[in-house]
Amino acid sequence: MEKCLIVGGGKISDNEWLRSVSKQYDFIIASDKGYTTLKRDDIAIDIAIGDFDSLGYVPDDVKVIKLKVEKDDTDTMSAVRYALDNGAKEITLAGGIGGRLDHTIANIQTLSFIVSHNAVGRLIDENNEIIGLASGEYEFNRRKGYSLSVFSMSDEVTGLCEKGVKYPLNNAVLTNKFPMGVSNEIIKDSAFISFKSGIVLVCFSKL
Repeated sequence: MEKCLIVGGGKISDNEWLRSVSKQYDFIIASDKGYTTLKRDDIAIDIAIGDFDSLGYVPDDVKVIKLKVEKDDTDTMSAVRYALDNGAKEITLAGGIGGRLDHTIANIQTLSFIVSHNAVGRLIDENNEIIGLASGEYEFNRRKGYSLSVFSMSDEVTGLCEKGVKYPLNNAVLTNKFPMGVSNEIIKDSAFISFKSGIVLVCFSKL
């Protein structure tokens, strides 16, 4: 696989949004109760992974990896490991924002795990996209009605430059102790973000 979508048990109310998103991926994993959401929207499931305590039963109509209830990894992290082991270079988590705060935080941290294993990680819902990135240069098109925020997921991000935004940065240092990069705005057709070291989260949030 190249691009993998993992759907968790969080609420996704917009059926058409998820169907549209799913078409961008060549492999789809249901993480526990995410099975119900994918079935509801008639989206093909390549494999279901989880302990299925939230779902309440083990699916019998798709390929399944059944996990123990007591384990170190969340069901979503187990799905991420499966995707990485099978060659995924881009992993997107849907149904992982909102609901239980601890699960949302776990999913945000999971993006750092994905990046540390040489892949791009995304966490999305109908109104937000959070992208985990390793050092490099990136271009992002302007999204009307969305804010742009950049956060450090490592102790320190060095050499951070942001161009094409309302509040530009040049060779800045960003830390995970102060949210200096929150609530910016793309004012050109696109923004350019680069940094020399660390892991960042680039967040687009609907205003």
